Amino acid sequence: MIPLRGAPAKHRWPWVTVGLIAVNLAIFLYQLHIGPQASTDLFYQKGAVASKLSRLQVLSFKQSVWLLPTMFSSLFLHAGWFHLIGNMWFLWVFGEALEDDLGPGRFLGFYFFCGFFACIFHVLAASSLAVPLIGASGAIAGVLGGYLIRLPKSPILTMVFWHLRPETVYIPAFVWLGLWLALQFYGLKGGGGVAWMAHLGGFFIGLLTVNLFTPLTPNPAPAQGKAAPKKKPAPKGKKK
Repeated sequence: MIPLRGAPAKHRWPWVTVGLIAVNLAIFLYQLHIGPQASTDLFYQKGAVASKLSRLQVLSFKQSVWLLPTMFSSLFLHAGWFHLIGNMWFLWVFGEALEDDLGPGRFLGFYFFCGFFACIFHVLAASSLAVPLIGASGAIAGVLGGYLIRLPKSPILTMVFWHLRPETVYIPAFVWLGLWLALQFYGLKGGGGVAWMAHLGGFFIGLLTVNLFTPLTPNPAPAQGKAAPKKKPAPKGKKK
């Protein structure tokens, strides 16, 4: 299944979602510019290395200060075009409506909040791993979890393949995201070099905390029509 379109924004253009996509694309183009060897060095410098992050308590304060930002900078590094396009596609499909629901500032805070805790889940699950964690998928998994809570019944336009023939259908968000979640648990069992625990951690953090990022005053519902005009009182008759 390939998601094509989520719920459209109703109140504002998704500037934060578009901005995050643009920044990720710009950084990836920079990686292509510096070449594969320099990109690998960048991954180890700015990616989240679990074996280092798990030793924060025994490291010096100076080392810790330099390591903690990697839990955020890792969200903007990608290993290839497929990795980048897959993440940014999901961010666009599910981020647009959620940003509209939460508001741009809260959505951005929620995005980084989920990415941070997705990284923590990865470190707890693979504390001895010396390979850097890179990619925005942990934060985007949090967006999916938030989407499930805030917009569970919204239709997701999806391309499916029946007998090798592509067709488009609308699938409710809770069904689509339930299938996505099942795939993550299946992947966790098989491994394959993907940080599945970061995906699951980000998703459940988003699921449990999205309501903490909702605006105090909900967005006004779109007007359904004009109010009926009030009837004027009938004029009183003259006294004789």
